[in-house]
Amino acid sequence: MLKSIYFLDENGILLYSKNFIEKKYDEDILIGFFSSIANFSREALGTVVKNVDLGENNKLILVPHSEEPILGAVVVDASDNNVLVTSIVTNTLQDFVDSYSPDYDPETIFPDEMEIKINNNLKGKVMQSPMIRILISWLIVGSISYFLILLSINATHFIYDYYNLGQFITQEQLFTRFMPILILLSTVNIIILFLPPNLIFGFFAPNWKIAFLNSFIFLGVTITLYFYSIEPNFAYIIIGQLPLTLIFSLFFLFIGIRYSSKMFLKR
Repeated sequence: MLKSIYFLDENGILLYSKNFIEKKYDEDILIGFFSSIANFSREALGTVVKNVDLGENNKLILVPHSEEPILGAVVVDASDNNVLVTSIVTNTLQDFVDSYSPDYDPETIFPDEMEIKINNNLKGKVMQSPMIRILISWLIVGSISYFLILLSINATHFIYDYYNLGQFITQEQLFTRFMPILILLSTVNIIILFLPPNLIFGFFAPNWKIAFLNSFIFLGVTITLYFYSIEPNFAYIIIGQLPLTLIFSLFFLFIGIRYSSKMFLKR
């Protein structure tokens, strides 16, 4: 979530600022803080510190312009992706330079014009409302669940027939042939059933708690649907491999969450 944005010159003079939340910050203190960090790190480390933890779920990200003596500073949610935020600020800072260089006179900088530039750079990069995202995720998962179950059943029948598991097997074949195929069967079922839904839940969830809740609800619904389907025995495959199911589900969920964080700021 973008909470506030500031553009300063090399002398620490504020050129432009905008606050996106109701809570107001003391701009004089913040500007002095930004300038001190930037100048100290530039002198001591030869580069500008990129981000600073401000506490209370806030962090500061500093983005110097590559050519002009202008510094962009933003306060964002602590969970927002640094690369994404830096990209947004870099593009906005470049728009600022293109419009107002070389003088950067604060009196000629129009807030409405800057707000349009900021909104253009934020377009498509801010999460929709939590309820809309949850609804979209369940609509997508609900629409594909039936086909995933059919695909799982058909894949199981294919593996069963391909390896001719219906024939009589010896005790030795039970461990050397049947058990490895059973593990393969379980893994294929878990991947088919839980990879797409958990990627979707992770991508659309407003936070990780909602993502986990949706994932566990889907697991329970899937097992229930199998019990009432023409292949109730498939439910026992999932239950029998529950630890593996949970590991795969959480892994796919994590990938979805990580990918989402690289594309969207929290609202």
